[in-house]
Amino acid sequence: MRKTAIFLGGGASAAEGAPVQSMLFKKYFKALKAENNYSDFQRVSELSAYFKQMFFIDVLHDDLDDINFPTFEEAISLLDLAVRKRQSFKDFDLENLAKSCNRIGFIRQYLVLLMAEVLEDKTSAVKGLHQVLIERLGELGWLSDMVFLSTNYDVLIDRALASRDEIALDYGVDFTNYPSPACLTDKDKIIVKLYKVHGSLNWSYCPTCNMLKLIKYQQGILKLLTDPSQALCSNCQSVKTPVIVPPTFFKDMSNSYLNIVWHKTETSLKDIGHLIFCGYSFPDADMHIKYLIKRIQTNRTDSLRITVINNYPGKKTEKIIEEKKRYSRFLGTNICFTNDTFENFCSCPEKFL
Repeated sequence: MRKTAIFLGGGASAAEGAPVQSMLFKKYFKALKAENNYSDFQRVSELSAYFKQMFFIDVLHDDLDDINFPTFEEAISLLDLAVRKRQSFKDFDLENLAKSCNRIGFIRQYLVLLMAEVLEDKTSAVKGLHQVLIERLGELGWLSDMVFLSTNYDVLIDRALASRDEIALDYGVDFTNYPSPACLTDKDKIIVKLYKVHGSLNWSYCPTCNMLKLIKYQQGILKLLTDPSQALCSNCQSVKTPVIVPPTFFKDMSNSYLNIVWHKTETSLKDIGHLIFCGYSFPDADMHIKYLIKRIQTNRTDSLRITVINNYPGKKTEKIIEEKKRYSRFLGTNICFTNDTFENFCSCPEKFL
């Protein structure tokens, strides 16, 4: 069997029970109201002000079921574009001497933490589909032929891979507390590559030391909220930051570790013969992904086999047709579009490989 890359998009996590990004805000504010939990007053107040001014939504008093929330991408793209253009919105400034100095930066950070909080809540009790997939690939003896590529921030696939003792997980970067699998002396270990090109909720970065730490298979970014001591670098006491690139048109790919991950991803994908997209709709905003895949597709001497697995119960026909058009116009017509779900793939991957 030729080496295969399994690309995990948001639909793969959604199949486990995690919310899609278009539902993040509704779930977050409904949970706050249900629990009457406004203990982090500053964060809730700032988010409330942002939604009220920019989207005319009162998240504290309106009926949340009747609100047409912006997507996470829309809400954070406004801030990213303002930073890129060095512009501000009224009462939401960049770095200056005003009272609302760098309010844009704080709101952006709060939105990322909001996403982390919702994902942590919804992925703590999952269906176990990723686990089923890894167990089946292990039974078939195919794990050594797999490369995993994920745009998801959660640690569903991380936990599934780490549950097997014979696997040494290679993220493509070195962590201060997790040695590179290439340095392992245990030759019985299978090195499995997992490239999380948009970052991960279990990565924390110190911008002073320029070092990356792995919070093993937990969505550790929430420590920035729940345990302030965990937000400090043990070496220099600087505040650590998440390594997360939100799904926007204006992605900031400047983090040196993410650049390494992208380079390793491209290098590894050059050797694959089959690329399987799971739960990924090939959105217009992901031009970085499209660029990467196009390089893999064209800079080779043989053809790349491509399979798309992105069906789910109740999926509308017009959505299926539009999705096929996006894939086909960019990657060509020689693509296998299945009618199967991620759950089908996990239970019987040999049918597709």
